Amino acid sequence: MTYDLIIIGGGPAGITAGIYAARKKLNALLITKDFFGQIGSTGRVDNWPGEMAIGGMALMEKLEKHLRQFSIEIKTGQKVAAVEEGVKPLPAGRREHPSSGFVIQTEGGEEFQAKAIIVAVGRQPRKLGIEGEEKFLGRGVSHCAICDAPFFKDKQVAVVGGGNAGFETALDLAKYAKHVFLFERGKAASADELLQAEAKAGGKINILLNTELRKVEGGDKVQSITYEDLSKRKIFQQPMEGVFAQIGSSPAVDFLAKLVKLNKNKEIAVNPLTMEASKKGVFAPGDCNDTKFKQMITAAGQGAVAALGAYEYLYKLKMKNEKR
Repeated sequence: MTYDLIIIGGGPAGITAGIYAARKKLNALLITKDFFGQIGSTGRVDNWPGEMAIGGMALMEKLEKHLRQFSIEIKTGQKVAAVEEGVKPLPAGRREHPSSGFVIQTEGGEEFQAKAIIVAVGRQPRKLGIEGEEKFLGRGVSHCAICDAPFFKDKQVAVVGGGNAGFETALDLAKYAKHVFLFERGKAASADELLQAEAKAGGKINILLNTELRKVEGGDKVQSITYEDLSKRKIFQQPMEGVFAQIGSSPAVDFLAKLVKLNKNKEIAVNPLTMEASKKGVFAPGDCNDTKFKQMITAAGQGAVAALGAYEYLYKLKMKNEKR
């Protein structure tokens, strides 16, 4: 079956695109691993219009519920492995323009075809790149405090990263953990002053600037870390039962291969007026593209723009094919 539009991703951009695609009566399919994403792992959201303060997971549940009110096919628990150009044969031996068809393959082996696609996959956490990180992933090393904080009740844990995400993670963990160490390699943290003040006031978070983790060690689970004091050039070992990496993220667009143009940060280059990528028929709203501001509200707005851009593209494609 060939869909008019396939949307890849279940974050704010993908969900909004799905709502707009359904309102435009497009034959659309939304594929997503889940409706959790980066927002779901955020402890508190206080900059979403209409919600003074709401948990990230609760907000994503609301968005998913809104999407499901519309007539759109949804496949969850699926991750896209590859997207390729596909040319659909037409009667009398004619063929559509090559840019009018795409084949989407999932890691589970399923295959779908669409005339246009919206890539709204957001970003994935950056790895620390240190010894022991991969070995202890899921056994003390984590990227999500909302998911895993309760497992560290009365334990000593580390957070790596001095931005907003790092401080939010430290504050979430402080509700459960005995003590939280926050490591920032810079001479100053970049998190909002309000978050820094809240972390300092609680008494359970120790902020270590100009430091860098070097190693995670343990048996079946994390038991200790090795870090360097960059100003003193000294190495220290510290007992630790959990490590939460919060050093930023990168676009999750590896499956696109060479289909679209990426910038030096591997973000999809788009036309900001339509969210269309360098390949006609491919649209990329949200954090995976090269626009400047990475915010939930801008991602949602771009999702609407992408869906309307795709609708316009599909209409022009239809007119073009009818003239042949």
